[in-house]
Amino acid sequence: MRLIVVLAGAFGFITAMAGSLSFNKPLEISMVNGIVSALVAGLLLRWWMKIWISCLEQVSREDAWSEQQAQTDDEVPQ
Repeated sequence: MRLIVVLAGAFGFITAMAGSLSFNKPLEISMVNGIVSALVAGLLLRWWMKIWISCLEQVSREDAWSEQQAQTDDEVPQ
């Protein structure tokens, strides 16, 4: 997960720097924009990954529960 957050931060930094420099902004402003963008991109992706992982865990628990229910239903004599 750390690698993904670092990659998101790097992507945010490079994108903001390229955008600022393409609009002929000073280097200092471009660096600040890049740093802020890297922070925001890293935090957003970390938040999204936590939600995604918790959803995957929930689906896995539900699958295990339904499988257990199916086994229990098969064992009950009718």
